[in-house]
Amino acid sequence: MKKALLVGINRYPDPGNGLMGCVNDVRLMAETLEGQYGFTGNGNLRILLDARATTKAILDGLAWLTEGAAPGDSLVFHYSGHGSQVPDKHGDETTDGLDEILCPYDLDWDRPLADDDLAAVCAHIPRGALLTVILDCCHSGTGLREPVRRDAASRSRFLPYPHRRPGIPARRNRPTRRFGVSITKTNAVLLAACRDDQTSADAWIDGRYHGAHTFYLCRSLRDANWIPTYRDLVSATGAALSRADFDQVPQLEGPSRLLSAPVFQPHAVVDTARKSGEV
Repeated sequence: MKKALLVGINRYPDPGNGLMGCVNDVRLMAETLEGQYGFTGNGNLRILLDARATTKAILDGLAWLTEGAAPGDSLVFHYSGHGSQVPDKHGDETTDGLDEILCPYDLDWDRPLADDDLAAVCAHIPRGALLTVILDCCHSGTGLREPVRRDAASRSRFLPYPHRRPGIPARRNRPTRRFGVSITKTNAVLLAACRDDQTSADAWIDGRYHGAHTFYLCRSLRDANWIPTYRDLVSATGAALSRADFDQVPQLEGPSRLLSAPVFQPHAVVDTARKSGEV
């Protein structure tokens, strides 16, 4: 089974938070998955755009994506939109006291879509299945450093927390971590658009707006004849971003046995798991 949930949000209720390239990111990712990796068939690919990408719709989509997952399944969650951080409410963020969040269309700062929620949905993916999470958003807090391109054609994908409350440390010089790292304790690979101290660019590239990460990731897949490992893909994407004068550095997280596997190819993971007696 191959299933994908693709989320892209250009339009937020506040026009000042609007982005330009997220819907194009989803279209590019859908073309890539369908045309090159066999993510075809009735109902195997779900897309949520703009006002349809609510918190409930994303959580329902993630539940659909992971429900009944079995060895040999390839699952993909791609999110393109704003990211941010909020004060930790569960007491599990002992380093910085913050939860990383995605920013759905109906973002509720008091009840956000946090990395804890994503981890809970993905907790029961079995060995031999492969979940790939691609996040083209900002999950940083150390600073709102813009990409190298500072003109009007580029902006960051970060929404600042609107209310400074007692106990929330200033952004400068405090440690952070990327949204979604907790899911890599399961059978998942995380491809993040930037380092913790960087923002992710929404930029004019090749005649239209894109997320720089998604655009160059898909181009790197093509240049590798669609069969790179995750490690090779992230290395090639980072090199392409650098050549294009973007300073964001894509990151890779996950169990080492998955990072050396071909992208979106669960059978290589199943073979490894069988040899080790895990499935």
